[in-house]
Amino acid sequence: MLVAVAGVDHPETMFDTVVGRVTEISLGILSTTVVDAVIAPRSLTGTLRSSIHRWLSSMENWARDILDGHEADTKGEHDRLRTLADIASLSQLISTLRYDPVVSRSDLRHAVAIQQRLLRMVPLLSAIGSRINSLGEAEHQALRPSLAVARAWLDVGAEPAPGFVDDVRALPIDGGSGAAWQQLVHDTLAGMLRDMLTQWSEVRRLEASLDGKATLDPALKEQLSASRTLPLVPDVDHAGRMAAGIMVTYALLCTFWYLTGWHQGATAVLLSTVALAFFGGSDEPGKAIAMFGRFAVLALTLAGLLSYGLLPLANDFPSFAWAMGMFMIPLGAWAAVNPMATLVLAFGLSNINLQGHYTPFDFGTFLETGLASLFGVFAAFLGAGLFRRWGVQHQLQRFLRKEAIDIARLSRSANPALRDSYIQRALDRIAGMTMRLSATGQVERSAGLLARLRVGANVADLRMVGKALPLAARAATTSVLDQFRAEFDAPQPSSQLLRLIDDALTRLWSARDASGDIPDRAIHALAGLRIALFERAPAWEHTR
Repeated sequence: MLVAVAGVDHPETMFDTVVGRVTEISLGILSTTVVDAVIAPRSLTGTLRSSIHRWLSSMENWARDILDGHEADTKGEHDRLRTLADIASLSQLISTLRYDPVVSRSDLRHAVAIQQRLLRMVPLLSAIGSRINSLGEAEHQALRPSLAVARAWLDVGAEPAPGFVDDVRALPIDGGSGAAWQQLVHDTLAGMLRDMLTQWSEVRRLEASLDGKATLDPALKEQLSASRTLPLVPDVDHAGRMAAGIMVTYALLCTFWYLTGWHQGATAVLLSTVALAFFGGSDEPGKAIAMFGRFAVLALTLAGLLSYGLLPLANDFPSFAWAMGMFMIPLGAWAAVNPMATLVLAFGLSNINLQGHYTPFDFGTFLETGLASLFGVFAAFLGAGLFRRWGVQHQLQRFLRKEAIDIARLSRSANPALRDSYIQRALDRIAGMTMRLSATGQVERSAGLLARLRVGANVADLRMVGKALPLAARAATTSVLDQFRAEFDAPQPSSQLLRLIDDALTRLWSARDASGDIPDRAIHALAGLRIALFERAPAWEHTR
């Protein structure tokens, strides 16, 4: 496109232009490769290992706070989600690490395996914290020795002893109608603590293997070899709206170019497309494109000084190299701290007509080219808002709406693959929302993000196990899911939904001993849903 649109007036030179551009790009890539690999070699190995150690420290502190009974304040919850966003960003870093010759494939697999287990720990830690907080004072006191043992295993990275789960399940309970709820919370808490400690033990062993301090056992080594990078979740709706804006803007500018016959119409088309492609996907594309316009003015000013001030003084190669160095070296240094300087450099050099030999544009042509460039940037500014709304707040609302729709779909149909896919998308959305909440001063909303994740996971579990329940119990769980779906986007869940959850718990609790493991799984899903949606509601009371 850069060649075909810009050279439409001289099609006979297109092939030569393409050969010249490809040669220039190839030389640039070769020079960068030589510098990066031979002259001043660098590697992301240190960055990868330091990131892993930072994640592990943050996750360990999170787990310690929960086991020690320390409730995080609003800022603490937000800091935990920032850690989650940092861990999730490894999926993007992997695409760069694959081309780093110093980073071995084994190191990449270790990093991915650690990332996957840390991400699995996030909903577990959130659920463990909510269940501990739901306990009464007497239950807290009875649970404290078990939590101290779990804390000791966490510190050394050991798996829990076989009898640990039974010890937590055997905690004393009060008599009366609330005893069933207490027992249910103890059962689910025991399983979650076991799973969390097991995941952490594997993380520690993988870290020791990555650092060369230990070897993995055969079972964990087999899991490591099967580790795959989490696929990046595409945002089809956002990409579609952005593409529609680019296409409409492109079509309108091409029409304007055709009707006016303006010789610099191609420049306006190219700049508008480039501006939308680079900045149209941001939360505030208008601000980003306006900033690009300001940098374009700076680039045109510097290009004018280079074209009509420095390059005319160059009579041989040393003086040419000196003139180009005066232009490129300061911008290169600036680009190290401001990526927009790279665009200034590229945009400025594209306006000096340097191709094999230097033939400067007529100054009037240069000014017309600059005007066309700014016109294209202005068109991009308008096109960015044709099919989407701007603003961080709108993006947050869009993420939350997609989250609600995903959970509603799970209430209709779910299987293990759909559940895992949802959790991956939810974690990715949480990572995306965390920085936006900080930018808008809404960190107090951070605590609710993980609660939504727990709701989605429990809805999926309830739908999956509900299919295997007896008819009456299945009808009770279906009523819960139907009511949840009817109000999935309501600001607060209704008392009707709470009543249906309690009715389903009562029916399943009575049938759990006779029907095996399936009712237990459904009961645990209902309990998790109740705690996530109605954390401050009175405890469920089993009525016979």
